[in-house]
Amino acid sequence: MSPNKPFNLHTWINEHRHLMKPPVGNVQVFKDNKDFIVMVVGGPNARRDYHSNAGEEIFYQIEGEITLRLIEEGKPVNYTLGPGDMMLVTGRMAHSPVRPEGTVGLVIERYRHDDEPDGFSWYCDNCGNLLHEEFQLVTDIVNQLPPIMNRFAESKELRTCKNCGEYLQLPGRP
Repeated sequence: MSPNKPFNLHTWINEHRHLMKPPVGNVQVFKDNKDFIVMVVGGPNARRDYHSNAGEEIFYQIEGEITLRLIEEGKPVNYTLGPGDMMLVTGRMAHSPVRPEGTVGLVIERYRHDDEPDGFSWYCDNCGNLLHEEFQLVTDIVNQLPPIMNRFAESKELRTCKNCGEYLQLPGRP
């Protein structure tokens, strides 16, 4: 699709809805542009990590309600976004959108520079303590994210809170 021709976003979503399935759910709208990653994202998702990157991200909810989890001043805070709601997440703010089945949203972020690794972090559900964090320069999300997610998921030590002893449960994992 040419980034220079107008189109109806709702029609585009309906034509690409079959691609918005787990595990990723993201479908990039424009592919020949240089500044912004424009994605339509469908639910459900099952990730428990928080993500951060150097640039800002815009979340615009189109269908259904999602919970956008943020870490603000070291504490988890949840926001509910329904159809028509929009939120700007500042750069390097840890965030985790929780998307139930049947939800669709638009996410806009900028392409990363070569010196801007993405951050992946997990927090204790009980006390909010940071359990684990790592940074990776992401150039291939399909191949680079699974090892990061698996390292955390397979480590009892990383999933156990050093502050309160709570063990972080993950979908489909012991």
